[in-house]
Amino acid sequence: MYLFKKKDGSLIEAPETFDQQNPGWEELKDVEEVLYVSKVLIPQIKLVPKTAQNQKSGDKAETGPEQAKKK
Repeated sequence: MYLFKKKDGSLIEAPETFDQQNPGWEELKDVEEVLYVSKVLIPQIKLVPKTAQNQKSGDKAETGPEQAKKK
């Protein structure tokens, strides 16, 4: 995957017709850099178990004023 960094600082994806071996100079007249992306990273969420101390503080949070009214 190739990205074009334009002279105004914006990044756009290179068109499908872009040939890295024989680039068309008309395509590159407004391009400052051609960037090659070898990996695409996807953000992930890390799940961690609750500790005993966190579970106790979580129970106290549930018994707030709204919970007291229900009782």
